[in-house]
Amino acid sequence: MSSWYKQLFRKDKAGSDTLLGISLNPNQALWCLVRQTDQGPQITQTHALEQTFNSPGEALKALCESAPVPAAPAHICLGHQYYNLLLVDAPDVPEAELREAVRWKVKDLITQPLEQVVMDVFRLPADAYRGRMNMSYVAVAERAQVQAVVDVCDQLAVNLQSISINELAMSGLAGQMHELQERGAAFLYLNGQGGTINLIENGSLYLTRTIELGNGGAVFSGNLDFQQDPVDNLALDVQRSLDYYESQIGKSGITALYLVSDAEEQNGWCPGLAERLPIAAQCFELSTGLQPTDGSTVAAGALAPALGVVLAALATAASGGAKVTGMGRVA
Repeated sequence: MSSWYKQLFRKDKAGSDTLLGISLNPNQALWCLVRQTDQGPQITQTHALEQTFNSPGEALKALCESAPVPAAPAHICLGHQYYNLLLVDAPDVPEAELREAVRWKVKDLITQPLEQVVMDVFRLPADAYRGRMNMSYVAVAERAQVQAVVDVCDQLAVNLQSISINELAMSGLAGQMHELQERGAAFLYLNGQGGTINLIENGSLYLTRTIELGNGGAVFSGNLDFQQDPVDNLALDVQRSLDYYESQIGKSGITALYLVSDAEEQNGWCPGLAERLPIAAQCFELSTGLQPTDGSTVAAGALAPALGVVLAALATAASGGAKVTGMGRVA
């Protein structure tokens, strides 16, 4: 996936062994500072702000004004509420031309004029859909909202490198979990009244689905019938995703589910999911080496998006920059 920020403005920075991850959601904004050590990544500092925000730019501004922001290169993860993710046929064009070619496919799938949005695209792995279909996910965000985030970075001296999305943050987490090497996992990310189910193998996203939680935890997703018990409905939705993953995408390597949430009630659903699913289910937790060294009590589920975009950036740097994830600044 190309970087909107770097592609449109080419404001590249020198590499660093310390990176700042920022996540922006309607009810929470936070950052975590991550240092790459000989033993692996380590969270050295965190800060979180919980209140209601009307936009990601407002969330970032409030976060920066609530505590000093480290000067390290920053990678921002937008909450899933701030963009749409579309699955489209990938045109048969060179990689450098993919983003522009996809714009015209997306034009008929969105209600806004193209000039009012920014978008970026990343291909599914070549073996998705048994190699018979060349598909891509396209992230579409409001141009004004992305520009506002970049403007805040300029105004408050945030060393912005990329703006990414939640699904790729989950992929970044999976790619750095030793227990998932050569294995696949489902990341069930819940935030507020919604979330996503992400099926990931070898650090690559193969399938993502959006879910919405009603009042009291009831779940609405896709064509599912309404069910009051959120655990029953979530388990059914995960199972249907696993079935689709095997029957249509042609993969069957999902062996575990990680519930990623900072809400105690939602984390309490994990045992019920484990009972109802044919794969192991557990709440996402930070490994011992990643535990914040500043004594932070920020929940692992809250840190996950910010940490994920940093881990993805570190993986990119380690591979020589062959794979960049993110969104970007508006021209």
